[in-house]
Amino acid sequence: MEYILEAKSITKKFPGVTANDNVNLNVRSGEILGLIGENGAGKSTLLKVLNGIYPYGSYTGTLVLDGKEIKPENTRDAMAEGIGYVPQETNVLKNFNVAENIYMSDLRLNRLKPADKRSKSAFVNFSVLYKTTEAFLKDNRINLDPKADVRKLSIGQQQMLMIARALATNPKVLILDEPTTSLSSGDVRRLFEVVRELRKKGVGIIFVTHKLSEILELTDRVTILRDGKNISTFEREQYDSGRIIADMIGREIKNMYPRRESKIGGEVLRVENLTVDHPYIADTNLIENVSFAVHEGEVVGLAGLVGAGRSEVCMSVYGLTPAKSGKIFIRGKEIKISKTSDAVKQKIGMISEDRKRFGLNFVWDIKHNIAISNLDTLVKGPFVSSQEMQKKVTPYYDKLRIKAPSLNTKVTTLSGGNQQKVVIARSLNTLPELIILDEPTKGIDVGSKNEIYQLINDLASQNVAVIMISSELPELMAMCDRFVVMAEGRVAGELTKSEATEAKIMEKSVVSFKTGRQEANNG
Repeated sequence: MEYILEAKSITKKFPGVTANDNVNLNVRSGEILGLIGENGAGKSTLLKVLNGIYPYGSYTGTLVLDGKEIKPENTRDAMAEGIGYVPQETNVLKNFNVAENIYMSDLRLNRLKPADKRSKSAFVNFSVLYKTTEAFLKDNRINLDPKADVRKLSIGQQQMLMIARALATNPKVLILDEPTTSLSSGDVRRLFEVVRELRKKGVGIIFVTHKLSEILELTDRVTILRDGKNISTFEREQYDSGRIIADMIGREIKNMYPRRESKIGGEVLRVENLTVDHPYIADTNLIENVSFAVHEGEVVGLAGLVGAGRSEVCMSVYGLTPAKSGKIFIRGKEIKISKTSDAVKQKIGMISEDRKRFGLNFVWDIKHNIAISNLDTLVKGPFVSSQEMQKKVTPYYDKLRIKAPSLNTKVTTLSGGNQQKVVIARSLNTLPELIILDEPTKGIDVGSKNEIYQLINDLASQNVAVIMISSELPELMAMCDRFVVMAEGRVAGELTKSEATEAKIMEKSVVSFKTGRQEANNG
């Protein structure tokens, strides 16, 4: 038997769109298969078929695991058959510790008797639970404390926890959907080590990513989807980055980072000594005495490791998180921002890293999600003009190439990347003079990234001030005019474009304010 898992001729339809059109996918035991494609190519739909989210009967085609046809009707069926799934979005139980998260589906597992028979006790033996978890984590080379409070884990640690939870079911196949999206370089290295160990143990791994560098470094084979169809599959020795990109998006990209002539004008934003309380730890500041400025036509990159406080600074500037102290100035005038509506009135827009929590209303369609950010311009008397709304939002829909049947499509049916485009359109609709982009290309395919880079350049050329956060350092260096480097919730230094190198940014990113010295980068 050559393949541990096969998806044969999978077709899945939704009203007005065919998400998977006769798609085939297979993975061998002990193989890392890369699965890539543009946003809306059908990857997520196929994964949900494999994982039982879309039950047997809601699609046509056949799933074969270990040579036997399977018909999962829900995620528990898929898990019982031996399919593990780690979704793109972080999904951990924050009121429980690491051990409880891993074995939450069957906490009585820790009550095993010497004869390995399940106890019928209603109580949890935490001593056995922690020993079981410790041995399990060590065996899988996952560095987590079984007793650790999940709320205090970094994003990278939470990602590893989700992988551990999937591995606890002893899967024959493990699906990893965009697992590195929010990880630091150190966390990515550790994840790759775990994945390679799983390959040695014979687990078949489906690794979904938009990062071509990860495909080239990690995978043994890659399958490419476009418009819901199979396009090509390459063995590792056949890899060619140009050909893979062309197959993904149906066209060549000659310049991934389009050039921009910077014309920097007057100051738009100045932040002085911004300090924010830690939400969980008493008498501790999450952000401390942060100061920086942004000018017209300038793209300022907030650099630093995951957890350095970059997002928290921007959330405070936008009114999502209250500031403990500090001052904010717009065009030289001190202002008070206590809620997001205050920021919008000051012509500040923000695209949050967490689009599900802050970016979208999943009950609405694309049109209303974009229009709501500037509804006053659409009011005629006591009513909102549907005609004006359509006219207002269509240019954003077209320019960002949102892949959907129409503006009336519900955003919940869109791929993650196309949801991100709707979030961007929503912010642009406010006509901001300062826009904050927190991981704007998170979960975005190569072609869409290129379009967003051009959009950033267009905004800067229109004298919009831009703050950009990205965990992809090459992206940040290519797009920004200046860099404010953060570490441990403080500003560790600033670098101009001519001064900045990856080494210099990383050197400042790992400074320790507690010891006053540079520390090794632990991710």
